[in-house]
Amino acid sequence: MKVNFNKKFKDFIGNDTNEVIANKVAEALYSAGAIPELPIKREDKFRAYKLCQKIINGNGIIEIESEDATLIKELCSNFLTAGAYGQVHELIEGGK
Repeated sequence: MKVNFNKKFKDFIGNDTNEVIANKVAEALYSAGAIPELPIKREDKFRAYKLCQKIINGNGIIEIESEDATLIKELCSNFLTAGAYGQVHELIEGGK
């Protein structure tokens, strides 16, 4: 599935912020495994790195598989606030 993360986050009342979703998702993927209390398998670390590179090189627009979507949502759920994570989740699931 194709996902366009090249959108701005919205704040809690629906106004655009200056933060681009692609940048925060890439940062979350890049930072995978940095928190000792949230271990991640070696294979998932490398997959996260590859996805991060795809986002950066694809200008925020990437083609992902269901396993990639699951990994992105898992890592973003630990890295982002509820409001930011919800927006990422909706983009992946096609809700917005």
